Amino acid sequence: MQAKNINIASIIITYNRIAEAKAQMDIIRELWQPMFGAVDIYHEFNGRKNWYPKKYREDILHRHKQMAHFIGANHLLNQGFKHVLESGKKYDYIIAASADVWFYDPNKLKKIILTCRKKRYQLATSFWGMVILATEFFIITPDLAKKVFPLRFNQIISRYKLLTLARSKIAIFEAIFTLYLLRILKNPNKIYLIPGRRTVWPTNRFWSPNFYASHHDRYKRKKDVLPKIRSILGNKIEKMPSLHQFLFD
Repeated sequence: MQAKNINIASIIITYNRIAEAKAQMDIIRELWQPMFGAVDIYHEFNGRKNWYPKKYREDILHRHKQMAHFIGANHLLNQGFKHVLESGKKYDYIIAASADVWFYDPNKLKKIILTCRKKRYQLATSFWGMVILATEFFIITPDLAKKVFPLRFNQIISRYKLLTLARSKIAIFEAIFTLYLLRILKNPNKIYLIPGRRTVWPTNRFWSPNFYASHHDRYKRKKDVLPKIRSILGNKIEKMPSLHQFLFD
């Protein structure tokens, strides 16, 4: 199957990183979309309405009440997958990302998607320190998503009180996500580790050269991304006002 025959649902979850989320939508619209048959953006937002008063470039915007960090992230992911899976549209893959993730090399993304199709991988993501799977960016088939989501994060935390003490110190959300997936998949060979970002360590936590950025620090993001991004984006950056403003203003 050629990439032009592949339809994608993109889920973005946002609390307060509005500028990064809008830049991510620019990337999806101008770089991802021309590569595939269709890319629909589902934006799940639980920040204040005055932070983000109207839609930007997403197809669908859902607003949610504010919650504690982990519970809120879990709720937004669950709702995003619910909205995609109940949309009635046929998608080949669902890409879920935190607001501050920029996957800005479309050719690399296309290659990952086509590899997943050819090799029948049901999930593409990264190891988080060689133990658990990353959740800030992952690609999943709708069939697998139906079995994994909703994640019952709050129920698990309530049941096992020690996790309440630990959740601020370890990647407990990612651990629960990993356990759910492995229980369902049973075969780890159905997971594709993203080339160039197979494992996330402190050294590459927020950046993988020339294709991936998720910095929380705006200055560091610009410092890492700027040297090469113009050669990747070319003239398309002129059609990406939020990304342009973020990088050059």
